[in-house]
Amino acid sequence: MKRNTSHMKIGWTKMSEVKKKFDKALYDVADKAAKDAMVTWLKQNDHNNIDTNETTYFDFVSTVSPDLPRHLYEVEVKYSWKTPWPDSWAEIRIPYRKKRLLDKWKKECDNDLLTFVVFRNDCTQAWFIDGDTVLNSEVKEVSNRNIRKGEQFFHIPTADAYLVDMKNESSSGHRD
Repeated sequence: MKRNTSHMKIGWTKMSEVKKKFDKALYDVADKAAKDAMVTWLKQNDHNNIDTNETTYFDFVSTVSPDLPRHLYEVEVKYSWKTPWPDSWAEIRIPYRKKRLLDKWKKECDNDLLTFVVFRNDCTQAWFIDGDTVLNSEVKEVSNRNIRKGEQFFHIPTADAYLVDMKNESSSGHRD
């Protein structure tokens, strides 16, 4: 019997990788709305040199001042979030496939600030989560009808993230 060598590292353990199939049409719709909301927010919060060029890594790179670290952002839309954040949702989930961004950040951009931004479906609110918080969070499977069995996610307690009103709040989105 041939052994399956397809695996990924989580801490010191290895597990099989299951990923959601990429949906280009969904990405195009969500990506534009989230990016438009994010650019507006960055400009309102004194970011300049906002690089929105599409890459396979970070969605945005911006600066506030030349003598400060760059800000790296990864954005996504959570379509099931349609009303104020339900109290019963005690955590935010980031797909484990985003680990490649964390690895690149730690290897090549460790002096910069990485933030994951999870938007409500209408992009009026968003959770801001520091890269180290994501990296140090628990990784486990999510079981529901919209997720493929076996797909892994970072599970970040809401207490470790910032909920930002994207229309009215001036906030860095970073924890102190």
